[in-house]
Amino acid sequence: MKEIIDVVIIGGGPAGLSAALTLGRGNRSVMVLDEGKGRNAPASHMMNFPSRDGTPPMEFRELVKKDLTKYPNVKLEALKVHSLVKEDNVFLINESIRARKILLAHGVKDVLPTLPGFTELWGKSIFHCPYCHGYEHLNAPIGIIGDSKTALHYAVLVKSLTDDLIVFTNGAEVDSAQFEKNGIKVYSAPIESLIHQGEKLTAVKLTNGEILERGHLFFRPEQKLTTDLGTKLGCELNEHGLYKIQDTGETSVKGVYAAGDIAELRQSVLMATASGQKAAAHMNFEILHERF
Repeated sequence: MKEIIDVVIIGGGPAGLSAALTLGRGNRSVMVLDEGKGRNAPASHMMNFPSRDGTPPMEFRELVKKDLTKYPNVKLEALKVHSLVKEDNVFLINESIRARKILLAHGVKDVLPTLPGFTELWGKSIFHCPYCHGYEHLNAPIGIIGDSKTALHYAVLVKSLTDDLIVFTNGAEVDSAQFEKNGIKVYSAPIESLIHQGEKLTAVKLTNGEILERGHLFFRPEQKLTTDLGTKLGCELNEHGLYKIQDTGETSVKGVYAAGDIAELRQSVLMATASGQKAAAHMNFEILHERF
């Protein structure tokens, strides 16, 4: 009979690699399956991570992978997972790999607007997290793209970084009173294009002809799971379209856990690594308890 691996981790980002490190130190057999397509690949650096403030995301991954070489029971495979089924108490991955537990850590995909220039600037001049990419732009001309809810959320955070802040609603109806009383101008005309030089944003052009100089924008994109492996297995989603998990990280399917951006709205590298470690600790305990 083929070997049964203790835990197969689908996704080799911060959550998956952190979980592999914890499980490796628990002397579990682990296999990490990853395509190598990280969500934060467009970003030049990651911030707000103790001892790694400013480290490029890909460099961070390589550092963790180097740590994992100390644990011979942890294997990393550049492999896309196309099938995941449960047979009794064992999971079958790609019709050939068998595992006792599964950790979903495959991440989410940001659904970006089709505005000219947006994709080129994403992660370079347009960001989703003020904690990750805000402080570097103190007192700079910053813009926010969003409706009443998302724009207000960002405005509260970003206003502490600059007094030169404006909101672009991109055609959405917004009550501008709360913004304007805090010195934030609101522009409701749809955005025609983003003017930029390479990866550097210089201005936002509106359909009414206005051109407003801005160096940086914040935007909360719609997100989708990068794969339907979990939902096909029966894992329930919450109201945000992310996996519904218990405090342990376990999904609605016994033996299947989820960690990282696919299970947490507060998204950062540090939060992802913490959730991966937490889920791994619970999986390790469950495996040991089942054998005891």
